[in-house]
Amino acid sequence: MDIKACRAATISATKWLLTQQDPDGSFRPVERGVASYHKVPYALALMGQGERVAKLCSWISANAMDEDGDLTLLYPRQGLHSQFYPIANAWVLIGAQVSGQFRVSVPAAGFLTSLQHPQTGGFLQGGPEAALDSEQDAMTTATAGLACLYAGQFEAAEKAGDYLVHLLEAQPASAPRLFFVTRNGLDLVREYPEEEAAAYAIAVGKEQQWYHVAGLAAGFLARLSEATGDENFLSIAGQYLNAADSCGSDRYTAETSAFFGWGAAVLHAVTGIANFRRIAVAVADGLLEVQLANGSWLKASFGEDEESDVVDATAEGIIAMTAILQALATGE
Repeated sequence: MDIKACRAATISATKWLLTQQDPDGSFRPVERGVASYHKVPYALALMGQGERVAKLCSWISANAMDEDGDLTLLYPRQGLHSQFYPIANAWVLIGAQVSGQFRVSVPAAGFLTSLQHPQTGGFLQGGPEAALDSEQDAMTTATAGLACLYAGQFEAAEKAGDYLVHLLEAQPASAPRLFFVTRNGLDLVREYPEEEAAAYAIAVGKEQQWYHVAGLAAGFLARLSEATGDENFLSIAGQYLNAADSCGSDRYTAETSAFFGWGAAVLHAVTGIANFRRIAVAVADGLLEVQLANGSWLKASFGEDEESDVVDATAEGIIAMTAILQALATGE
């Protein structure tokens, strides 16, 4: 792995990202709502662009955030951001919190925690309109749990971690896949339309899987273990990551690989285990290969072939690559 090339990649990605911000602080295409900016505050904060984060958060506060702390004041959710409602809110919360933009992060935290199931600890995919018996999943819960951890909502974060532990422990013996959705509380969803399989499970040996789900779960649980001292969270984190590492040969290079590398990097930083470093390095190499000459990446883990995907993918690439660089510095 070429560390200098990875650092250069984050710098060129940041330069491109800044070209997409309008004078009012918003990011193009603004009509795509949260899809155009939800990971941007965190990515820019990681790259020391506090002034640009402040401009974006000012725009969010004035144009996107409603009185409940949700982000639909100006533009409604579309596509996967409607299906997995809390995720965009969680990334905005993380970026605003680490940047000290509390006018955004405090109401965002209040809204996000309202979407947590009171018994299971999972976060409801469908957002504020979801019933308590509707679907919860590993990706939504891990991302929301991470945001709660950043916001100091430790009880909510630990409950999210407990949900992810239960999800893994509920897996059927010798199943050739990892199921990551529940319904009716903690009932594992094992039957679903084949065309929607990627959103419900990752399968051993198969390509084109949602590798980012396992990566996000692993990274969050590793951070939660650091915060709580609970080694079981760390053990479960490794099991999530290893499940994704049993999938197809594209697991390091797919559009859904960036957060797989992010999770591996976080685990390596916490444990020093060489295999996690190997995964993180492989994903970093994959990201370098597909970065465009202008510094952007074309499609993120939530990609739907929209113009906003380029902003999202570029922010996601920065988040993953900086975590990998930090892990290599701290996890030896």
